[in-house]
Amino acid sequence: MLLIPVLAHVPAFGEGGKSPETATSVENPAKSRVLYGQLSGTDVQYYSFKMEKGERIVLGLIVPAGKESRTFTPDLILMGPGLSNEGKVPETAELPEGYGTKVFSGKMPESATYEGFTPSAFYSLARADLQAPESGTYYAAVSSIEERGNYGVILGYKERFSLIEWLLIPLNQIKTYRWEGQGLLFILFPLGVTLAAGILAISLKMEAAAGFNPARWSGIFAGLFFLGTGLSLIFQMLVSLSRSSYSPEVIITVFLALASLGLGITALILSLKDEGYGMKSRRKQFYFFGIGLAGLFLWAGWFIGPILAFEAAVLPWRRKS
Repeated sequence: MLLIPVLAHVPAFGEGGKSPETATSVENPAKSRVLYGQLSGTDVQYYSFKMEKGERIVLGLIVPAGKESRTFTPDLILMGPGLSNEGKVPETAELPEGYGTKVFSGKMPESATYEGFTPSAFYSLARADLQAPESGTYYAAVSSIEERGNYGVILGYKERFSLIEWLLIPLNQIKTYRWEGQGLLFILFPLGVTLAAGILAISLKMEAAAGFNPARWSGIFAGLFFLGTGLSLIFQMLVSLSRSSYSPEVIITVFLALASLGLGITALILSLKDEGYGMKSRRKQFYFFGIGLAGLFLWAGWFIGPILAFEAAVLPWRRKS
């Protein structure tokens, strides 16, 4: 069983190469990541990485949870110098001269694994953890002759995110949902409902809305985007739990959802508060700057929310007479 959370790895999207010569190169193979791809059912896809003798090689193979994936069990093949041959290599696979192979046959588990950061659910089919017997270039290949479908190759064990990789998680969440087979409208449904309900509520109070300045509008829509993110996390959590067994990682999802909801409620309260009776404009701008930063680092608002919060932090809040 692969117990490491998928989003604790850096996600990377794009298919592997069609041969060892055209394999997708992966730098720093000790850094944990998920390489998402798709098999047509007839091809083999290759990823290459360089190892020094004695270094640890950690590999895993996953497929998205769902009825359509229950029969999709591709194999994971490790090719490298000094490896002893284990398992039957598919006839369609190309083996570099002088290389040994280890074939890890994909086996469907009884239940899917819930991952709390995305949130998502996946089947863990294979896992490998060994030391490189020789220095050189190694290849991880994914093969499935009978079925087609999406897969994820997990490579590495050191959980390290650069600042850019951390901030780009919201975009990768959407890509992960697409990898699972979800349509874009389905993914954006909670956000769309939140925005529609918020706009409707404002339109019903046109007298109050008539005095809104651009800063107030920015703050309101920042709050709606934050709320939409929180509701989307809850929505995806329920979808994933319907496909997997319960996991303590639900706590992670609930924390992220409550953080987004809290940012949204705070932004709306600040936006709707009358300056004539509440805090001064500069203090409100300072708070919105903090909300924007928190939104970025907590993956709330899908970038649009934090941008609107920063906008509310620089625009003037003083009411025009």
